[in-house]
Amino acid sequence: MNLPKIFDSINKSQEFNSIDKIFKLNDILRDYNLVLDVEDIKDIINSKNNTLRSQGRIELNLNVIESIIKELGKSPYINQENFVETVNDVYAVFHHVKNCTSDLLCDKDVLKAIMFFYNSVYNGSMELVMGKGTEKIINNFKHNKELTCIEEEY
Repeated sequence: MNLPKIFDSINKSQEFNSIDKIFKLNDILRDYNLVLDVEDIKDIINSKNNTLRSQGRIELNLNVIESIIKELGKSPYINQENFVETVNDVYAVFHHVKNCTSDLLCDKDVLKAIMFFYNSVYNGSMELVMGKGTEKIINNFKHNKELTCIEEEY
C-alpha cells in the first residue's frame, strides 16, 4: 500500500470539492458584480490552508470561508480587484481572534464584529481592522463584554 499516493489522491479530491463549492457562490456574488474564477479560489484555499497551519488550527469544512465570501460580497468597500486579498485577510483575522479568545466566541459573532469594523468603523481599511479592530474585539472578550457592545460604542 502506498500511503503518500492515497493521501495525495484524497487531498486532490478535497481540493476539487472545495473549488466546486466555492465556485457555486458566484451565483450570489454576481448580484454584487463580483466573480471568483478558479485561480482566485485556489488562492483562497491556499491562503486558508496557510492560515490554519500558521495558527495551529484545524477546520473540517468551508463554512467560515463561505460566510466571509458572502459577507464581503455585500460590502460597499469590495471590488473585483481587492476581493480575494480581503477574503484572505478577514479569514486570518477571524482565526487570530478565535485563538486569542480560546474559541469561546461563536463564529457568527466574530465575523459580525469584524465586518462591523470593516464596513462601519474603518471604511474598508483591513489594516485598521487587523490592528485596532482585532484589539477591541479581544479586549471586549477579556473584560467579559458582549460583542454587541462594540456596535453600541460606535
